[in-house]
Amino acid sequence: MSQRLVCEAFGRADDYDSHAGVQQQVAAMLAHAVAAQALPPAPRVLEIGCGTGFLGAALMPVLSDARWVMSDLSPAMLARARARFAGHDRVDYRVMDGQTPDVEGPFDLIVSSLAFQWFDDLGGAAARLQTLLAPGGLLAFTTMIAGSFAEWRAAHEDAPCGLVDYPDAADLRAMGFAVREVEWAVEGGGRGFLRHLRGIGADVPRAGHRPLSAGQLRRVIGRFDSQGGRATYRVALCLRRNAAAQ
Repeated sequence: MSQRLVCEAFGRADDYDSHAGVQQQVAAMLAHAVAAQALPPAPRVLEIGCGTGFLGAALMPVLSDARWVMSDLSPAMLARARARFAGHDRVDYRVMDGQTPDVEGPFDLIVSSLAFQWFDDLGGAAARLQTLLAPGGLLAFTTMIAGSFAEWRAAHEDAPCGLVDYPDAADLRAMGFAVREVEWAVEGGGRGFLRHLRGIGADVPRAGHRPLSAGQLRRVIGRFDSQGGRATYRVALCLRRNAAAQ
């Protein structure tokens, strides 16, 4: 997947927060899970794909003494997070591709909410991030998984669907993550669903996809609406501890 296209799409999402209700709920879920984990005093935290700051806003009250590095592939998204947390002197910001982190550890906690599904090699990226963890450190993230937006995919019938493929929960478990699967639905019909994807910058098509003709798209929207007009996010919450010091 072209990370340039991903960066450009999220950079265009000027009204991200008003379209990102599911993203905010997922960030809150991840923050709640992290809050239940044992972390050292004043932990050093790296966030991958911070976006406009939903996860940081949910976690900062819990980790009030933490030192943060917030990173995002998109300079525009990072600027919005910087504006949200203006006045917080314990936060540093970095434009960075989380697949190839160029920041020095160790970190006690590496977190990310709904960014890993854009990685070309999630397993490789997770392994590289693991090397930045302190002994006993925690890697915690959420990602969309296979089965997401199944209703929209089914409405295409024989027409090519531009949605990217998401990782499989079984593969995440095979990597050693503790995985919890949850679902959220987005309603509003086909045109509403497309506006939602554009609004959050998630309308990046799979590599090589050719856009549907106007007639094809009308038929897809018609079938989608006739089947209820709702699309389901399937999300995995994943946790993995680094080995403790010997």
